[in-house]
Amino acid sequence: MVVTPQANAASSRYVGTVEPVHATPLSLQTTGRVVSVNAKNGQRVKAEQVLLVVDNTQALIALNGAEATLKQAQDGYDRVSKVHSKGVVSDQQMVEIESKLAQAQSLYETAKRRVEECKLVAPCDGVVDGLDVEIGQSVLPDMTLCSLLDVSGFNVRFTVPEAEIHHLPQSGEMECAAVGKSFPVTLREKRVAANLLTHTYDVVARVQGGTDVLMTGMVGKVVLEHSDISRQPSDIVIPARCILLKPEGHTVWVVGNDQAVRREIVIDGYQADGVRVKSGLRAGERIVIDGYQKLYNGCRVIE
Repeated sequence: MVVTPQANAASSRYVGTVEPVHATPLSLQTTGRVVSVNAKNGQRVKAEQVLLVVDNTQALIALNGAEATLKQAQDGYDRVSKVHSKGVVSDQQMVEIESKLAQAQSLYETAKRRVEECKLVAPCDGVVDGLDVEIGQSVLPDMTLCSLLDVSGFNVRFTVPEAEIHHLPQSGEMECAAVGKSFPVTLREKRVAANLLTHTYDVVARVQGGTDVLMTGMVGKVVLEHSDISRQPSDIVIPARCILLKPEGHTVWVVGNDQAVRREIVIDGYQADGVRVKSGLRAGERIVIDGYQKLYNGCRVIE
């Protein structure tokens, strides 16, 4: 390939993915067999709407037993309290009766809660996503059954090379080819820990508008304009696959006068479409990007 500088060194471009402003994973606190599924992916639901139900037979049996125990304890308390004031029952016996009633009330409330836990309820308004549960399937506690997406707005998540993370502009735009539109974006957060393999940081930007056409998972090109061009890194970008790591450093094969020569370069960082070169290459030079495994200095290269 012929080394050429990027067309627009005053802007940085990144490929990002559209995501909702918030996604809440939903799960049950009990084990059970699914008996009904009342929602589907992409469906808008309201807060407190039941999404699915698991078999509550055992929970109802426990509730009925707890209710009977509570009724018995309440009747005993009512009878004893009538004669306590007359001195027929001691204070100690009265305390024991009150304690049994409190225990029965606690057990009843716990059993009642167990019945309610057999229902997966939407905690807020949103859109159901990732619901892949069938009737008859057994589920476990804390097993994520689906997510509830807040699509009142969207974010776009993309990765930024370490060399650019400290002077990243706070605003720009996202071009979404799927809908044929561009939307203003504003930086919302930057991760403080880098990916150890790619040396990039996750960045999230808030998308302004697009709630009527954007969908989770769409791909967008984020373009951030720099006001200070002098702070930009090198505008020469080459494929990462053509760079060889040797004891002397990073090298590439440069072709001149139909001969291959290995040359040391200094890289300036990584980005989605390749590696930026700080020094060692000039615009217009030719480099070998494939089939360099058998090359040697002075090897003739025929194009």
